[in-house]
Amino acid sequence: MSDSLKINLAILPEEGLRLTFSEGSAWFQGCFYGGPLPEFSLVSVDVDCLITRSGDTIYVRGDLKSQMRQECSRCLEPATFTAGGAFAYTLVPEKTETADHLELSAEELETSYYRGDFIDLAPILCEQIILLAPMKVLCTENCKGLCPQCGVNLNTGSCTCRSEKVDDRLAVLKKFKVKN
Repeated sequence: MSDSLKINLAILPEEGLRLTFSEGSAWFQGCFYGGPLPEFSLVSVDVDCLITRSGDTIYVRGDLKSQMRQECSRCLEPATFTAGGAFAYTLVPEKTETADHLELSAEELETSYYRGDFIDLAPILCEQIILLAPMKVLCTENCKGLCPQCGVNLNTGSCTCRSEKVDDRLAVLKKFKVKN
């Protein structure tokens, strides 16, 4: 893990600190410390952010652009896509007293905590990358997917097992008629 993303708050300039960097797959995998990786792989990420301070409160604002790779949800072929957007974090010193029974307000849900004189931006940025990843990835908008009977990729070929097999549970709907 790169130490360039660890910010020393004791020497944070009054005007803030601008941080611009590009990383790849190895950096992203390091964010998980050997734990389970997400379903997608990161090809590259470009980050431009500004870290500012007001008293003990730290503000991180920036833009992130990433290129990711994942299997297409329809045909299972590798698909590369881009994702990005603006992000904002507010960090406050960690409270020593914590109560499990307290309810969090909406404002507190948008706040993270830090301890000591250093903050590590790597977990914050990795979280943003994960949040940007779509739940369903398509190689192309008109991907035909796989044949449900034989598994042939219908984008690259065709098959002869295309039958009009109807699920028995839905067969009664064939007799359903709508009167106008």
